[in-house]
Amino acid sequence: MKFLLVTLGSIGDLMPFLALADFLRQRNHVAIIASHAGYASLVRGSGFEFAIVSKRPPQALDDLIETDPGKAWQVVRRELFVPAAQPVRDFIVHHAHKGPCRVIASWNAFGALLAQKELGIPLLRVYLSPHALAEDDPSGNRVGFFPSWFAPDVSDVRTTGFPMLEEQLVPALPEALEDFLRQGSDPILFTPGSFMRRAGDFFQQARAVCARLGLRAIFLTPYIDQVPKDLPATVRHFRFISLQRLAPRAAALVHHGGIGTCAQGLRAGIPQLIKPVFFDQNDNAARIETLGVGQRITANREDELAERLSTLLTSSSVHDRCNSIRQRFDGPNALAEICDMAEGCA
Repeated sequence: MKFLLVTLGSIGDLMPFLALADFLRQRNHVAIIASHAGYASLVRGSGFEFAIVSKRPPQALDDLIETDPGKAWQVVRRELFVPAAQPVRDFIVHHAHKGPCRVIASWNAFGALLAQKELGIPLLRVYLSPHALAEDDPSGNRVGFFPSWFAPDVSDVRTTGFPMLEEQLVPALPEALEDFLRQGSDPILFTPGSFMRRAGDFFQQARAVCARLGLRAIFLTPYIDQVPKDLPATVRHFRFISLQRLAPRAAALVHHGGIGTCAQGLRAGIPQLIKPVFFDQNDNAARIETLGVGQRITANREDELAERLSTLLTSSSVHDRCNSIRQRFDGPNALAEICDMAEGCA
């Protein structure tokens, strides 16, 4: 069977679909991924056919996010999701005319619903986080790519678990990073998310806090101009490293609250300190707090960062809760459950 996988958003939105595509391939299905143009090399390099349904890069939203997060989200919806609706519809219809296919599409790929209504194509609508359910109408076969224990309040959608790449497919850490990890204590990971193109203050405060507490750190961002130029030997910057490989080697994770990053921290069993930005991130952060494995902060201030991080690192209750949550990832394979649903979708 041919499966058409459609996702729009950050790289954190792409990775679950890439993991699913690989699992479908293992079951002898054909998986074709459609998304933003910038992901072409990653998807094709993984051996999948790729279709571009959005060429427009997101505008820099840093100022708007700081002053009006709700309006910033509306800009993303208006300038990224809505223009992609027709290309998504055309992509699906094109393949449907060539033979039977089924569609697994993120809720914000509005063209998938257009194609379903036009041709009756089987469709699974995907929600990567609980908050996304509130952004959409309750139509079609809906599946939450998150576990029920993360969202016990969700009852109107079938939940699976956090889909992640099979371990053998996760790239090995660069040797330079392995060398750094061997040189001392487990580092703190700092990543502000790919939507934040001006996070210089975030990293300045992170460097100061690490110096103050005597911690080692890894800064993750593709935007090198955000990173202080005078990093000490105890801090390293990398443009991109798979958190699935790196997070289990870290002591804590400081980030923006994206669902993919939250999931990797939960799987690694490490505490999380979260400064939410917009969309689902406040909701995700609240759920991390409820689970007892992390805290939210309201601003990137050195004193608050240092105090909260120190508390998380030394709390035996947080340590125990992190270990307890980590063990939940030893359960049934979320990818297998999702594939079962997709194969049975009508």
